[in-house]
Amino acid sequence: MAFIPKEFIENLLDKVDIYEVVSPRVHLKKAGKDYSGLCPFHAENTPSFTVSQQKQFYHCFGCGKNGTAISFLMDYEGLDFVDAVKDLAQKAGMEVPQQAGSYTQKTNSNLFEVTEKATRIFRHQLKAASHVIEYLKNRGISGQTAQIFQLGYALDEWDGLSKRFELNEQDLLKKTGLTTDNERNQTYDKFRNRLMFPIHDRRGRVIAFGGRAIEADQKPKYLNSPETELFHKSNELYGLHLAKKHSNEPYILVVEGYMDVIALHEKGIKNAVATLGTATSAQHIQTLFKSWDRIVFCFDGDSAGVQAAEKALKTALPLYLDRKIIDFLFLPEKEDPDSYVTKFGAEAFHEQINDAVAYSDLLIQILSKNINLNSLDGKAQLFDKAQPYINQLPKGNFKQIMGKKIAEISGIEQSRPQVFNQPKQQQTQHGENPLRKLISLLMNSPNLCAKMPQALNLHKLSFKGVEIVDKIVEIFNANPHISSAAMLEHFRDSEYSKYLGQLMRMYDHLDDQQKHLEFNDLVKYLQKMTSQQEINRLREKQLHTGLSNEEKQTLVQLLHQRHQ
Repeated sequence: MAFIPKEFIENLLDKVDIYEVVSPRVHLKKAGKDYSGLCPFHAENTPSFTVSQQKQFYHCFGCGKNGTAISFLMDYEGLDFVDAVKDLAQKAGMEVPQQAGSYTQKTNSNLFEVTEKATRIFRHQLKAASHVIEYLKNRGISGQTAQIFQLGYALDEWDGLSKRFELNEQDLLKKTGLTTDNERNQTYDKFRNRLMFPIHDRRGRVIAFGGRAIEADQKPKYLNSPETELFHKSNELYGLHLAKKHSNEPYILVVEGYMDVIALHEKGIKNAVATLGTATSAQHIQTLFKSWDRIVFCFDGDSAGVQAAEKALKTALPLYLDRKIIDFLFLPEKEDPDSYVTKFGAEAFHEQINDAVAYSDLLIQILSKNINLNSLDGKAQLFDKAQPYINQLPKGNFKQIMGKKIAEISGIEQSRPQVFNQPKQQQTQHGENPLRKLISLLMNSPNLCAKMPQALNLHKLSFKGVEIVDKIVEIFNANPHISSAAMLEHFRDSEYSKYLGQLMRMYDHLDDQQKHLEFNDLVKYLQKMTSQQEINRLREKQLHTGLSNEEKQTLVQLLHQRHQ
């Protein structure tokens, strides 16, 4: 839990209402004593996501995601633990203690300082790089747009950047990927004589860089930062923070390069982002669907663009909900968004967007490729080829419509409708393990820990999880007023975290009085089990080695208690 005091976390969760944290991000409706909505963490059309104000806890019965207000911000916004705590503390009018922050947090904070400093250096160097400024002007990029994207220039020197940093900052500089070593362990700048594009996270912090070659014979044309503690390229999108800030359009454009995003922005199309040299990932799509209901993928019209579109379509299959839209824009051959908008302007580009290919149409094009639909064999081939695609779609209207469409094209109609139904996942039932029940009750109502008999020795039983009960009681004894949410936070970094989150929902159907009765019955049952276990142990010993007088008395007492 980093170095943030547990007491601060408990106080914070007492002051923050999880409903107020979740409801601006997820549409919730009242459902009995709780709230429900469509889960933001997986594709679904029927609400399985619930928020409990009573327990200050959220849970999805579909994907199993669960946790407190802190966990929600971490999962939804992609924040780390300390940043999530800081955001909630600010909302609650609380100040996070100065000692907060683990070694990783302090390291990351230092890395952000390095990337921000490097950005300032690159931007300052651009002012004196007339040949780079001329290049930008020739590309139609104004000084204002260059400032918005914080464009810069890396000097044509082996240590042009590193010499601007102190000796004690060199290791951090290397951790950001801005310097590297050669075979002789000599350190040098990774980016040299390049137009620099800072890459920001969704909060606007610089996490990495891209560099474009200025000289015609300079290779490679584009050079990106390597994977670092701050930068995981399959999760990030170039220009995302600016698209959110500068555009109110109901859709988002996904293009392939930095200059595509910048050129579109220059022409007034400010709702564009770019993948960072990787294929579109599920994380990319999930991130974009949190802010927009429509994604328009923009690809070149060549074979590479078609292949990229096909990959994006397959990635989106399990994420394509009825309430979301994905379209594909294919530009004329030899044109990319940068060149097209520069030649023909924003209005012509908008017309291209209006003519984008619908997801369903592209899916049928891909399925029909190299198949003769005029033959019976071809129609059967289409039907079988479509099956794995349709099965990946989330349950809903779009899946049914696509199934019917494929059936119509193939001429099979509804004779084999079962192939379009995903196998139902078996519902996992909570087992009859009494220790699971006890843990669930204690997590739901920590005040029940006060009623735990001291003589109840659960360690005599063979059930897993006895140590969890011990820890819960220990935490309660240190803070008798602890809430369910705060109790769960104590286990955040333990191997039991996910397990406990799932158990939190086990007794939602009971009121407080019923929970107390269930607890009493469980304790009595566990007492009988531990007593019987000890009786069995003593009888086994009696048969083999005999019992001491004290053990004999214990056995008699236990047998008497069982008889009663």
